[in-house]
Amino acid sequence: MWQEITLAGESRNRGTGMNFAGMDFASTTWHAVRGLLAGQNVYTISTRIPGVGVTWPAGEHMPATLSWQAPFAALPLWAGFFAFDFATIAAIWAAVFILARPRSQQAVLLAAACGAFAILTGGGRWTLNLGQPPGFELLGVAILVRARAPWVAGIGFLLAASTFQTGVPIALTLIALRAWPVVWRGAVLVATLSLPGVVLGIAATGGLVSYARVFTVNAFGHIATLPGQPRQLAYQPNRIDLGALLSHAGFASTRVQIVAGLLVLALGLLLLARLPAGLRGLDYPPVLCLTIAVTILCAYHQPYDMLLVAGGMIPVVLLAGERSAYMLGVFAAAGIGVAVANNAPVAGILDPVCLVVIAALSALAAHQAQKPCGRGSGQSVRAAAGRLTSRHS
Repeated sequence: MWQEITLAGESRNRGTGMNFAGMDFASTTWHAVRGLLAGQNVYTISTRIPGVGVTWPAGEHMPATLSWQAPFAALPLWAGFFAFDFATIAAIWAAVFILARPRSQQAVLLAAACGAFAILTGGGRWTLNLGQPPGFELLGVAILVRARAPWVAGIGFLLAASTFQTGVPIALTLIALRAWPVVWRGAVLVATLSLPGVVLGIAATGGLVSYARVFTVNAFGHIATLPGQPRQLAYQPNRIDLGALLSHAGFASTRVQIVAGLLVLALGLLLLARLPAGLRGLDYPPVLCLTIAVTILCAYHQPYDMLLVAGGMIPVVLLAGERSAYMLGVFAAAGIGVAVANNAPVAGILDPVCLVVIAALSALAAHQAQKPCGRGSGQSVRAAAGRLTSRHS
Protein backbone atom coordinates (compact mmCIF):
# COMPACT_ATOMS: atom_id res chain seq x y z
CA MET A 1 0.00 0.00 0.00
CA TRP A 2 2.87 2.37 0.74
CA GLN A 3 4.28 1.66 -2.72
CA GLU A 4 0.92 2.49 -4.26
CA ILE A 5 0.76 5.84 -2.51
CA THR A 6 4.36 6.86 -3.23
CA LEU A 7 3.99 5.93 -6.91
CA ALA A 8 0.42 7.21 -7.29
CA GLY A 9 -0.15 9.20 -10.45
CA GLU A 10 3.07 8.08 -12.12
CA SER A 11 2.79 6.44 -15.52
CA ARG A 12 4.44 3.04 -15.22
CA ASN A 13 3.62 -0.63 -15.64
CA ARG A 14 4.02 -2.74 -12.51
CA GLY A 15 2.94 -6.06 -13.98
CA THR A 16 -0.79 -5.54 -14.36
CA GLY A 17 -0.97 -3.28 -17.40
CA MET A 18 -2.49 -0.20 -15.77
CA ASN A 19 -1.13 3.30 -16.35
CA PHE A 20 -0.98 4.41 -12.72
CA ALA A 21 -2.06 3.35 -9.28
CA GLY A 22 -5.64 4.19 -8.40
CA MET A 23 -6.67 4.87 -12.01
CA ASP A 24 -10.14 3.32 -11.67
CA PHE A 25 -10.71 4.69 -8.18
CA ALA A 26 -9.94 8.16 -9.51
CA SER A 27 -12.32 7.70 -12.46
CA THR A 28 -15.29 5.72 -11.21
CA THR A 29 -15.37 6.72 -7.54
CA TRP A 30 -13.54 9.95 -6.71
CA HIS A 31 -14.26 11.83 -9.93
CA ALA A 32 -17.75 10.35 -10.28
CA VAL A 33 -18.95 11.40 -6.82
CA ARG A 34 -17.32 14.81 -6.90
CA GLY A 35 -18.34 15.37 -10.51
CA LEU A 36 -22.01 14.65 -9.80
CA LEU A 37 -21.96 16.99 -6.82
CA ALA A 38 -20.42 19.67 -9.06
CA GLY A 39 -23.15 19.21 -11.69
CA GLN A 40 -20.99 17.36 -14.24
CA ASN A 41 -22.30 14.65 -16.55
CA VAL A 42 -19.84 11.97 -15.45
CA TYR A 43 -21.38 9.34 -17.76
CA THR A 44 -20.41 10.92 -21.08
CA ILE A 45 -17.45 13.20 -20.41
CA SER A 46 -13.87 12.55 -19.46
CA THR A 47 -12.21 14.97 -17.05
CA ARG A 48 -8.53 15.68 -16.53
CA ILE A 49 -7.62 15.46 -12.83
CA PRO A 50 -4.30 17.11 -11.88
CA GLY A 51 -1.71 14.42 -11.23
CA VAL A 52 -4.02 11.74 -12.60
CA GLY A 53 -4.83 12.53 -16.19
CA VAL A 54 -8.00 11.96 -18.19
CA THR A 55 -10.55 9.80 -16.36
CA TRP A 56 -13.03 7.35 -17.84
CA PRO A 57 -16.83 7.82 -17.72
CA ALA A 58 -18.40 6.29 -14.61
CA GLY A 59 -21.29 4.37 -16.12
CA GLU A 60 -20.14 0.84 -15.33
CA HIS A 61 -20.86 1.20 -11.61
CA MET A 62 -24.32 1.10 -10.08
CA PRO A 63 -25.60 4.49 -8.84
CA ALA A 64 -26.00 2.87 -5.42
CA THR A 65 -22.29 2.07 -5.41
CA LEU A 66 -21.44 5.76 -5.66
CA SER A 67 -23.47 6.38 -2.50
CA TRP A 68 -21.65 3.90 -0.27
CA GLN A 69 -18.32 4.89 -1.84
CA ALA A 70 -18.95 8.61 -1.24
CA PRO A 71 -17.04 8.72 2.10
CA PHE A 72 -13.86 7.73 0.25
CA ALA A 73 -14.43 10.53 -2.27
CA ALA A 74 -14.77 13.03 0.57
CA LEU A 75 -11.04 12.64 1.25
CA PRO A 76 -8.26 14.06 -0.93
CA LEU A 77 -7.65 11.81 -3.92
CA TRP A 78 -4.68 9.75 -2.72
CA ALA A 79 -5.83 9.66 0.91
CA GLY A 80 -9.17 8.35 -0.34
CA PHE A 81 -7.41 5.74 -2.46
CA PHE A 82 -5.34 4.61 0.52
CA ALA A 83 -8.48 4.33 2.69
CA PHE A 84 -10.32 2.47 -0.08
CA ASP A 85 -7.50 -0.07 -0.41
CA PHE A 86 -7.29 -0.51 3.36
CA ALA A 87 -11.04 -1.15 3.53
CA THR A 88 -10.76 -3.55 0.57
CA ILE A 89 -8.13 -5.63 2.35
CA ALA A 90 -10.31 -5.79 5.47
CA ALA A 91 -13.33 -6.78 3.32
CA ILE A 92 -11.41 -9.61 1.64
CA TRP A 93 -10.23 -11.09 4.92
CA ALA A 94 -13.67 -10.70 6.47
CA ALA A 95 -15.25 -12.46 3.49
CA VAL A 96 -12.85 -15.40 3.70
CA PHE A 97 -13.52 -15.89 7.42
CA ILE A 98 -17.30 -15.60 6.91
CA LEU A 99 -17.19 -18.22 4.15
CA ALA A 100 -14.74 -20.60 5.82
CA ARG A 101 -16.21 -20.38 9.36
CA PRO A 102 -13.02 -21.79 10.97
CA ARG A 103 -13.64 -23.72 14.19
CA SER A 104 -10.09 -24.56 15.27
CA GLN A 105 -6.79 -22.75 15.59
CA GLN A 106 -5.43 -24.58 12.57
CA ALA A 107 -8.49 -23.64 10.52
CA VAL A 108 -8.15 -19.99 11.60
CA LEU A 109 -4.54 -19.96 10.44
CA LEU A 110 -5.49 -21.60 7.15
CA ALA A 111 -8.32 -19.11 6.59
CA ALA A 112 -5.94 -16.22 7.25
CA ALA A 113 -3.53 -17.72 4.72
CA CYS A 114 -6.35 -18.01 2.17
CA GLY A 115 -7.17 -14.34 2.71
CA ALA A 116 -3.54 -13.34 2.23
CA PHE A 117 -3.37 -15.49 -0.91
CA ALA A 118 -6.48 -13.78 -2.32
CA ILE A 119 -5.02 -10.34 -1.58
CA LEU A 120 -1.61 -10.99 -3.11
CA THR A 121 -2.71 -12.85 -6.24
CA GLY A 122 -5.73 -13.98 -8.21
CA GLY A 123 -7.04 -10.52 -8.94
CA GLY A 124 -6.14 -9.08 -5.55
CA ARG A 125 -3.23 -7.11 -6.96
CA TRP A 126 -5.36 -5.77 -9.81
CA THR A 127 -8.12 -4.80 -7.39
CA LEU A 128 -5.79 -2.91 -5.07
CA ASN A 129 -3.71 -1.30 -7.81
CA LEU A 130 -6.72 0.00 -9.73
CA GLY A 131 -9.11 0.69 -6.86
CA GLN A 132 -11.91 -1.56 -8.13
CA PRO A 133 -14.76 -2.92 -5.91
CA PRO A 134 -14.37 -6.76 -6.21
CA GLY A 135 -13.18 -6.93 -2.58
CA PHE A 136 -16.53 -5.52 -1.47
CA GLU A 137 -18.36 -7.74 -3.97
CA LEU A 138 -16.62 -10.74 -2.40
CA LEU A 139 -17.79 -9.62 1.04
CA GLY A 140 -21.30 -9.26 -0.35
CA VAL A 141 -21.22 -12.80 -1.74
CA ALA A 142 -19.99 -14.11 1.63
CA ILE A 143 -22.86 -12.36 3.42
CA LEU A 144 -25.33 -13.79 0.90
CA VAL A 145 -23.99 -17.29 1.55
CA ARG A 146 -24.08 -17.19 5.34
CA ALA A 147 -26.77 -14.66 6.31
CA ARG A 148 -29.94 -16.06 7.82
CA ALA A 149 -31.90 -12.79 8.09
CA PRO A 150 -33.17 -11.63 4.66
CA TRP A 151 -32.39 -7.96 5.34
CA VAL A 152 -28.80 -8.83 6.22
CA ALA A 153 -28.59 -10.88 3.03
CA GLY A 154 -30.01 -7.83 1.24
CA ILE A 155 -26.97 -5.85 2.39
CA GLY A 156 -24.82 -8.60 0.91
CA PHE A 157 -26.73 -8.26 -2.37
CA LEU A 158 -26.13 -4.50 -2.33
CA LEU A 159 -22.35 -5.03 -2.09
CA ALA A 160 -22.29 -7.95 -4.54
CA ALA A 161 -24.14 -5.79 -7.08
CA SER A 162 -21.52 -3.04 -7.08
CA THR A 163 -21.24 -3.28 -10.88
CA PHE A 164 -23.84 -4.18 -13.48
CA GLN A 165 -21.91 -7.09 -14.94
CA THR A 166 -21.72 -8.76 -11.52
CA GLY A 167 -25.02 -7.60 -10.03
CA VAL A 168 -27.37 -8.66 -12.82
CA PRO A 169 -26.22 -12.34 -13.02
CA ILE A 170 -26.25 -12.65 -9.21
CA ALA A 171 -29.77 -11.20 -9.04
CA LEU A 172 -30.98 -13.70 -11.65
CA THR A 173 -29.21 -16.49 -9.76
CA LEU A 174 -31.03 -15.62 -6.54
CA ILE A 175 -34.32 -15.64 -8.43
CA ALA A 176 -33.51 -19.10 -9.86
CA LEU A 177 -32.70 -20.27 -6.33
CA ARG A 178 -36.12 -19.02 -5.11
CA ALA A 179 -34.50 -16.48 -2.76
CA TRP A 180 -37.25 -13.92 -3.35
CA PRO A 181 -37.12 -12.38 0.16
CA VAL A 182 -33.45 -11.56 -0.39
CA VAL A 183 -34.00 -10.27 -3.93
CA TRP A 184 -36.71 -7.75 -3.11
CA ARG A 185 -34.97 -6.52 0.03
CA GLY A 186 -31.72 -6.13 -1.88
CA ALA A 187 -33.59 -4.31 -4.66
CA VAL A 188 -35.07 -1.91 -2.11
CA LEU A 189 -31.63 -1.14 -0.68
CA VAL A 190 -30.12 -0.67 -4.16
CA ALA A 191 -32.98 1.62 -5.22
CA THR A 192 -32.75 3.68 -2.03
CA LEU A 193 -29.00 4.23 -2.30
CA SER A 194 -29.35 4.93 -6.03
CA LEU A 195 -31.63 7.93 -5.50
CA PRO A 196 -28.90 10.55 -4.82
CA GLY A 197 -26.86 9.52 -7.86
CA VAL A 198 -29.93 9.32 -10.12
CA VAL A 199 -31.25 12.73 -9.03
CA LEU A 200 -27.85 14.36 -9.50
CA GLY A 201 -27.40 12.55 -12.83
CA ILE A 202 -30.75 13.75 -14.15
CA ALA A 203 -29.89 17.31 -13.16
CA ALA A 204 -26.46 17.06 -14.82
CA THR A 205 -27.71 15.57 -18.11
CA GLY A 206 -30.73 17.84 -18.50
CA GLY A 207 -33.60 15.45 -17.98
CA LEU A 208 -34.75 11.90 -17.29
CA VAL A 209 -34.73 10.80 -20.95
CA SER A 210 -31.22 12.06 -21.65
CA TYR A 211 -29.96 10.58 -18.37
CA ALA A 212 -31.49 7.19 -19.18
CA ARG A 213 -29.94 7.25 -22.65
CA VAL A 214 -26.37 8.12 -21.67
CA PHE A 215 -26.51 5.94 -18.56
CA THR A 216 -27.69 2.88 -20.51
CA VAL A 217 -25.15 3.39 -23.27
CA ASN A 218 -22.25 3.63 -20.81
CA ALA A 219 -23.47 0.92 -18.44
CA PHE A 220 -23.76 -1.71 -21.16
CA GLY A 221 -20.98 -0.46 -23.41
CA HIS A 222 -18.61 -3.12 -22.11
CA ILE A 223 -20.50 -5.93 -23.84
CA ALA A 224 -21.61 -4.18 -27.02
CA THR A 225 -20.68 -1.17 -29.11
CA LEU A 226 -23.82 0.95 -28.86
CA PRO A 227 -24.52 4.30 -30.55
CA GLY A 228 -22.41 6.97 -28.90
CA GLN A 229 -20.26 4.46 -27.01
CA PRO A 230 -16.45 4.59 -27.40
CA ARG A 231 -15.47 1.50 -29.38
CA GLN A 232 -12.54 0.57 -27.15
CA LEU A 233 -14.79 -0.33 -24.19
CA ALA A 234 -16.18 -3.32 -26.05
CA TYR A 235 -12.73 -4.49 -27.12
CA GLN A 236 -10.69 -4.32 -23.93
CA PRO A 237 -7.62 -6.59 -24.27
CA ASN A 238 -7.69 -7.59 -20.58
CA ARG A 239 -11.06 -9.37 -20.62
CA ILE A 240 -11.34 -12.85 -19.10
CA ASP A 241 -15.00 -13.60 -19.88
CA LEU A 242 -16.33 -16.00 -22.51
CA GLY A 243 -16.23 -13.20 -25.07
CA ALA A 244 -12.46 -12.98 -24.62
CA LEU A 245 -12.08 -16.70 -25.28
CA LEU A 246 -14.25 -16.48 -28.40
CA SER A 247 -12.28 -13.47 -29.57
CA HIS A 248 -9.01 -15.40 -29.28
CA ALA A 249 -10.66 -18.26 -31.19
CA GLY A 250 -11.44 -15.92 -34.07
CA PHE A 251 -15.04 -14.96 -33.20
CA ALA A 252 -14.56 -11.22 -32.77
CA SER A 253 -18.19 -10.23 -33.40
CA THR A 254 -19.73 -8.67 -30.30
CA ARG A 255 -23.09 -10.04 -31.42
CA VAL A 256 -21.75 -13.61 -31.28
CA GLN A 257 -20.15 -12.94 -27.90
CA ILE A 258 -23.38 -11.51 -26.46
CA VAL A 259 -25.40 -14.51 -27.66
CA ALA A 260 -22.82 -16.90 -26.19
CA GLY A 261 -22.86 -15.07 -22.86
CA LEU A 262 -26.65 -15.16 -22.71
CA LEU A 263 -26.66 -18.88 -23.50
CA VAL A 264 -24.15 -19.59 -20.71
CA LEU A 265 -26.22 -17.54 -18.28
CA ALA A 266 -29.46 -19.26 -19.32
CA LEU A 267 -27.89 -22.73 -18.99
CA GLY A 268 -26.49 -21.91 -15.55
CA LEU A 269 -29.85 -20.58 -14.34
CA LEU A 270 -31.65 -23.65 -15.69
CA LEU A 271 -29.28 -25.99 -13.85
CA LEU A 272 -29.78 -24.09 -10.60
CA ALA A 273 -33.57 -23.92 -10.96
CA ARG A 274 -33.79 -27.70 -11.52
CA LEU A 275 -31.93 -28.60 -8.31
CA PRO A 276 -33.89 -30.16 -5.45
CA ALA A 277 -34.94 -27.73 -2.72
CA GLY A 278 -32.33 -29.12 -0.32
CA LEU A 279 -29.50 -28.24 -2.67
CA ARG A 280 -30.87 -24.95 -3.95
CA GLY A 281 -28.79 -22.48 -1.94
CA LEU A 282 -25.57 -20.50 -2.25
CA ASP A 283 -24.33 -22.20 0.94
CA TYR A 284 -23.97 -25.44 -1.07
CA PRO A 285 -20.38 -25.26 -2.47
CA PRO A 286 -21.13 -26.54 -6.01
CA VAL A 287 -23.90 -23.94 -6.34
CA LEU A 288 -21.61 -21.14 -5.14
CA CYS A 289 -18.81 -22.19 -7.49
CA LEU A 290 -21.20 -22.52 -10.44
CA THR A 291 -22.66 -19.09 -9.68
CA ILE A 292 -19.27 -17.36 -9.54
CA ALA A 293 -18.03 -19.07 -12.71
CA VAL A 294 -21.16 -18.28 -14.74
CA THR A 295 -21.22 -14.68 -13.45
CA ILE A 296 -17.69 -14.02 -14.69
CA LEU A 297 -18.16 -15.94 -17.97
CA CYS A 298 -21.45 -14.47 -19.15
CA ALA A 299 -20.60 -10.74 -19.00
CA TYR A 300 -17.67 -8.37 -19.34
CA HIS A 301 -15.02 -9.02 -16.66
CA GLN A 302 -11.33 -8.34 -16.18
CA PRO A 303 -8.63 -10.18 -14.13
CA TYR A 304 -9.45 -8.30 -10.93
CA ASP A 305 -12.76 -10.22 -10.85
CA MET A 306 -10.79 -13.44 -10.30
CA LEU A 307 -10.70 -12.24 -6.69
CA LEU A 308 -14.17 -13.83 -6.43
CA VAL A 309 -12.53 -17.15 -7.31
CA ALA A 310 -9.49 -16.75 -5.05
CA GLY A 311 -11.44 -15.48 -2.05
CA GLY A 312 -14.74 -17.28 -2.66
CA MET A 313 -14.26 -20.69 -4.25
CA ILE A 314 -10.91 -21.73 -2.80
CA PRO A 315 -11.66 -21.16 0.93
CA VAL A 316 -15.09 -22.81 0.61
CA VAL A 317 -13.77 -25.92 -1.14
CA LEU A 318 -10.68 -26.11 1.08
CA LEU A 319 -12.26 -25.44 4.48
CA ALA A 320 -16.02 -25.76 4.24
CA GLY A 321 -16.74 -27.68 1.04
CA GLU A 322 -17.44 -31.04 -0.44
CA ARG A 323 -14.64 -33.58 -0.84
CA SER A 324 -15.82 -35.23 -4.06
CA ALA A 325 -13.54 -35.75 -7.04
CA TYR A 326 -15.49 -33.11 -8.95
CA MET A 327 -14.88 -30.46 -6.27
CA LEU A 328 -11.21 -31.35 -6.11
CA GLY A 329 -11.17 -30.64 -9.85
CA VAL A 330 -12.86 -27.31 -9.16
CA PHE A 331 -10.16 -26.55 -6.59
CA ALA A 332 -7.42 -27.35 -9.12
CA ALA A 333 -8.99 -25.29 -11.91
CA ALA A 334 -9.53 -22.39 -9.53
CA GLY A 335 -5.90 -22.51 -8.44
CA ILE A 336 -4.68 -22.45 -12.05
CA GLY A 337 -7.00 -19.59 -12.97
CA VAL A 338 -5.98 -17.58 -9.95
CA ALA A 339 -2.27 -18.20 -10.56
CA VAL A 340 -2.35 -16.70 -14.08
CA ALA A 341 -4.78 -13.84 -13.34
CA ASN A 342 -1.98 -11.28 -12.98
CA ASN A 343 -0.59 -12.13 -16.43
CA ALA A 344 -3.08 -10.39 -18.70
CA PRO A 345 -2.20 -12.02 -22.06
CA VAL A 346 -2.25 -15.52 -20.56
CA ALA A 347 -5.29 -14.84 -18.37
CA GLY A 348 -7.38 -13.86 -21.39
CA ILE A 349 -7.14 -17.47 -22.60
CA LEU A 350 -6.61 -19.65 -19.52
CA ASP A 351 -8.99 -17.93 -17.10
CA PRO A 352 -12.15 -18.41 -19.21
CA VAL A 353 -11.08 -22.01 -19.90
CA CYS A 354 -10.67 -22.62 -16.16
CA LEU A 355 -14.05 -20.97 -15.48
CA VAL A 356 -15.74 -23.22 -18.04
CA VAL A 357 -14.15 -26.25 -16.36
CA ILE A 358 -15.26 -25.01 -12.93
CA ALA A 359 -18.83 -24.49 -14.13
CA ALA A 360 -18.97 -27.96 -15.70
CA LEU A 361 -17.48 -29.75 -12.68
CA SER A 362 -19.72 -27.83 -10.26
CA ALA A 363 -22.78 -28.84 -12.27
CA LEU A 364 -21.62 -32.46 -12.26
CA ALA A 365 -21.03 -32.32 -8.49
CA ALA A 366 -24.55 -30.97 -7.93
CA HIS A 367 -25.99 -33.65 -10.24
CA GLN A 368 -24.04 -36.38 -8.42
CA ALA A 369 -25.46 -35.16 -5.11
CA GLN A 370 -28.99 -35.90 -6.35
CA LYS A 371 -28.23 -39.61 -6.64
CA PRO A 372 -29.10 -41.96 -3.72
CA CYS A 373 -25.48 -42.09 -2.57
CA GLY A 374 -24.98 -38.32 -2.74
CA ARG A 375 -25.92 -35.36 -0.64
CA GLY A 376 -29.36 -35.37 -2.22
CA SER A 377 -30.57 -38.34 -0.17
CA GLY A 378 -31.96 -38.86 3.27
CA GLN A 379 -31.52 -36.59 6.23
CA SER A 380 -28.82 -34.35 4.68
CA VAL A 381 -31.20 -32.88 2.10
CA ARG A 382 -33.98 -32.49 4.65
CA ALA A 383 -31.58 -30.67 6.96
CA ALA A 384 -30.41 -28.43 4.15
CA ALA A 385 -34.00 -27.72 3.16
CA GLY A 386 -34.77 -26.80 6.75
CA ARG A 387 -31.88 -24.35 6.81
CA LEU A 388 -33.02 -22.74 3.56
CA THR A 389 -36.60 -22.48 4.75
CA SER A 390 -35.63 -20.81 8.03
CA ARG A 391 -33.27 -18.45 6.22
CA HIS A 392 -35.76 -17.21 3.62
CA SER A 393 -38.99 -17.30 5.62
